[in-house]
Amino acid sequence: MNSENDMGGSGEGRQNELLRFDFLMKRHLEQQATDLEKKELRRLVDNGYGARFEEWIDEYGGANSIHLPPAKRQEILTNIIGDKSNGYRWWPNTVWLRWAAVLFIAMGGMMWFVLRGSKPNQIAMDQPKVSSSTNEMRVLKGKQFVILPDGSRVLMNANSILSYFPESFDGASREVKLSGEAFFDIVSNPDKPFLVKSGDVITRVLGTSFNVNMQQDKVVVTVTRGLVEVGKEDRVYAKIKPDQQITVHTENEQFNTISVHATKEIAWKDNYLVVDNTDLEMAGTMIGEHYGVQLIFTNKDVLKCRMTASFLNNEDLTTVLNVLSQVIGATYKREGNKIVIEGGGCE
Repeated sequence: MNSENDMGGSGEGRQNELLRFDFLMKRHLEQQATDLEKKELRRLVDNGYGARFEEWIDEYGGANSIHLPPAKRQEILTNIIGDKSNGYRWWPNTVWLRWAAVLFIAMGGMMWFVLRGSKPNQIAMDQPKVSSSTNEMRVLKGKQFVILPDGSRVLMNANSILSYFPESFDGASREVKLSGEAFFDIVSNPDKPFLVKSGDVITRVLGTSFNVNMQQDKVVVTVTRGLVEVGKEDRVYAKIKPDQQITVHTENEQFNTISVHATKEIAWKDNYLVVDNTDLEMAGTMIGEHYGVQLIFTNKDVLKCRMTASFLNNEDLTTVLNVLSQVIGATYKREGNKIVIEGGGCE
């Protein structure tokens, strides 16, 4: 895919939008796109990225992928895009078929952005649960914010692979395999230990937060909260506490434990912006601190809404504000280093 997209504009903003589009397409094809990401991708296609979209489908979908039965096309489009009453424009036949193709390939994924009000009238966007009845392994790659079947959170670093069987979370323990680096925030369950397997090295917890970095010849585990046990199937190397770190050399099983400043040791995750089930007042503070601005909401009721969002691809402030404004139905304007967000609500 070497050609430029057909969107007008130029400069850094256009390049960031192009990167965002490619990121969303990749999420679709890897079956990780959420409802909000699908909506955002539809908007981009509808506003000038049709040619770019077709390049992706030509390269990854294959010519045969568009030959779907009419009933299946309609089912997919109704389920994912919605009918005419939802306000989405029906694209020309070629793009319509291509959307059917890519959505047929990429159906599934988890909610990437959720808003809830503190009052009974809430926005109707619920977190889909991963079915525990499937026997298929889930494999997640690259930078992602993942919610596991038990509600545990995982923030994956670049070039990482996380895999697990959903049904394993119904057994005596919860188990995932990790290659690369990820930060875990585990829901406490004394009856079901949580295991992270990095080669032969096993990190075992009940409920805590910690970072695992699997490198070529060693595994480094850093704890930010709780108690973590690190070892193998037949032995325990050490139990480490917050602000402690263990390095296990996988070739000879030698290990050492040191005291560290955990926040500094796992500073990589601060480059990502993740707002996890946080009220919009705190979320606005986090966004403001991340980009060096101040967010001001004119509708104070919206501050009670709760939000889960992840921006992991170096999105610029404009992208984040556009997404936030679309979801809550607000508008915004910039006044120096202040961002005034007007209107909106949780409904």
